[in-house]
Amino acid sequence: MRKWNRWLSATAMTAVLVAATALPASAEPPQRTVPLALKSFSDIAVDPTLGHVFVSSKTDNAVAVTDLSGNPVTKLSNLPGATGLALSPDGETVFVALSQYGAIAALDTLTLTERARYPVGEVCPSDLAITGNRLYFSYGCNTWGGGIGRVSFNGADARTGLVTGHYSPQQLATSPARPGLLAAGQPSLSPSDLVVLREQGDGLAVQASREAGSNLADVEFSQDGSQVHVASGAPYQIQSYTSDTLAVRGTYNTGPYPVAVAVSADSGALAAGVNSGTSVRLYPAGSLDESRSYEAPDLYQASLAWGPGGRWVYAVGNRFGQPAQLHVLKA
Repeated sequence: MRKWNRWLSATAMTAVLVAATALPASAEPPQRTVPLALKSFSDIAVDPTLGHVFVSSKTDNAVAVTDLSGNPVTKLSNLPGATGLALSPDGETVFVALSQYGAIAALDTLTLTERARYPVGEVCPSDLAITGNRLYFSYGCNTWGGGIGRVSFNGADARTGLVTGHYSPQQLATSPARPGLLAAGQPSLSPSDLVVLREQGDGLAVQASREAGSNLADVEFSQDGSQVHVASGAPYQIQSYTSDTLAVRGTYNTGPYPVAVAVSADSGALAAGVNSGTSVRLYPAGSLDESRSYEAPDLYQASLAWGPGGRWVYAVGNRFGQPAQLHVLKA
């Protein structure tokens, strides 16, 4: 789930803020696992400026917040069906899709409190993505009732029906390097559909579409916005396509059952999550060869995010029915 929440560059931070956000120290072990106060997982977002990791849970109706080392900070409750997360371009707001309330909540990143709640209709909003000054959301309460809608950052002009007829809510991704483009992948189907949409007038038009494996789990743009990466249950690799035409560009041979993909906004490195064997695999920018791997059991779909500077990766899993766990991994 893979969006402005991953793409706000750490270059916006001052040296004072870098020191204040408590990045994991270099002396810490390369992997740290901490329990979250959540029974399940929906989405993850990192605020590099103020140094927080946000993890949402639909079943817990909550968002857990940690610092960049994984230490608990707070838990925001009363967020019915909290699913998709997206960080605003100015870093002042984390938006949360409330799938059981028909609204988008705006969380203040400084006070870590809910600032406002924007109604979008009883459509079960799910994933979120930002391009320019527009917040897009996928939605769907019933089979083949999925679509894509939009709402402004202040809650005005909420619209649905920009795209309709989806099997279920799609996974969304945007890139600041390609303003006006929106990638949308259809999970839970075999084969899965991938489409790149472009803003046209007051709506969305299809720029390119294709099949993209089976049981799609996650979608992400490359650092420069020239590629769209897809994690699907099959084939056993992260697939990369050009963002203009969705022509095949390359593959990352991860092994069976890719479930997550994330790209560092700072370094361009790629992280892939798989649900067999070693769970998180890291690839330097521009390379299809794995540089590092970690065991992070039972990863959730779309459960990866990068920290500032491309130095740490965050992953969420859940082993043997235990509470969700946050893995802090050195890149």
